[in-house]
Amino acid sequence: MQSVNLIIRTILAAAGLSIASSCAITPSVDPASVVQVNRILEIPDRKARVYIQNGKETAKRDLDPWSIYCSVLMQDKHSSGKPKLIISPGLFEIIKVREQSERLDFPGNFVASRQLDYYPPIVIYRIEMRLKSTDQPGVRSLICAKQVEGIVRQSPTLAEIGIALGNAIEIKTP
Repeated sequence: MQSVNLIIRTILAAAGLSIASSCAITPSVDPASVVQVNRILEIPDRKARVYIQNGKETAKRDLDPWSIYCSVLMQDKHSSGKPKLIISPGLFEIIKVREQSERLDFPGNFVASRQLDYYPPIVIYRIEMRLKSTDQPGVRSLICAKQVEGIVRQSPTLAEIGIALGNAIEIKTP
């Protein structure tokens, strides 16, 4: 009986997360804000984005997924043999803010013996800020994400985003 209750609670929790992740929520970043890039950011070869964590540019493979990180996404990918893609210092208008979540499920949650090994789900919460600049039309978005355990919505806050970006980029609110 106890294992049946645990299975029912787990199913309800999963259903609640699915419903919560599909609902529109109030973004934690005001779309009237602007993004100020304070230093030159270089896009790695054959990539379309640069990652920033704790104010430093880093490779995707070196990110700590349990700490908030951001990336600046370009419209196009860098091509081999072409000049480097760079993002120059300047202001970008935020034209749209979208929050989303992605649940990472692991098949090990259910054991062949019909017992349930419960592990809290891992969820990645992202905020995408679509950017616009007449000076740098190739810059598409600033995306910030964090990975958490559990089903309570924990989108990145403006303060957390500021820590991730350091002095490389600022979000200026109205």
